[in-house]
Amino acid sequence: MSRTSFIILMAVIALVFFVGMWIAWRGRTKRDSGAVVTGAPLVGEELASFPRASYVSTTPLGAPFERLALPGLRYKGFAELIVRRDGVSIAVTGEAPVLISSAQLLGSGTAAVRAGKAVDRDALSLVQWRTAPQDGSAAREVESSFLLADPAAQHRFAVAIAEARSQTNTTHPTIQEEA
Repeated sequence: MSRTSFIILMAVIALVFFVGMWIAWRGRTKRDSGAVVTGAPLVGEELASFPRASYVSTTPLGAPFERLALPGLRYKGFAELIVRRDGVSIAVTGEAPVLISSAQLLGSGTAAVRAGKAVDRDALSLVQWRTAPQDGSAAREVESSFLLADPAAQHRFAVAIAEARSQTNTTHPTIQEEA
C-alpha cells in the first residue's frame, strides 16, 4: 500500500468516525429536547453560591455513564451554581440557565466517576433532581455533577441542598400540620 492510499484510508476512517459521533449526538439532543428544565424564576434567599463550579454532566439517576443532553446542560464547562431556599440555578457558560425548584430536588451526593470525568474518590458533587413532565411524558430522575473548589465547598453545597429540600415540606403543609 502506498503512502498516499494509506493517508486517504485513514482520513476516510476518521471522517466516518466523526460523522457517526455527530449523528449520535444529534439523536441524543433530539431525544432529550422535550425535557423541561426551566421553571419559574427563583427568588428565595441565597443559601450558597459557587460562581466558578466546573459542570461535568447530567446522567439518569443510577446510570453514571449515560450522558443526557438536556437543554442548558448539554456541554461541559464552568457554571454559576446558586442554591436558594426555593431551588437551584445552574448557568453553564454559553447555555441558557436551568432553574430547578425545591419541589424537584431529590438530594445530593458525591461520586468519583461520571460521564466525561474521573477524579479522586468522592470529589464530584451531585445534585439529584426530577425533570418536569411535558406532553404526557413522565418526569425523569437525573443527577447533575460538579467539580467544586475544595471539600469545604462540597460540604456547603450538600448542606445548602438539604436546606432547600427541607423548604418543600414547610411551604406546603399537610392537613395534620394545619390542624
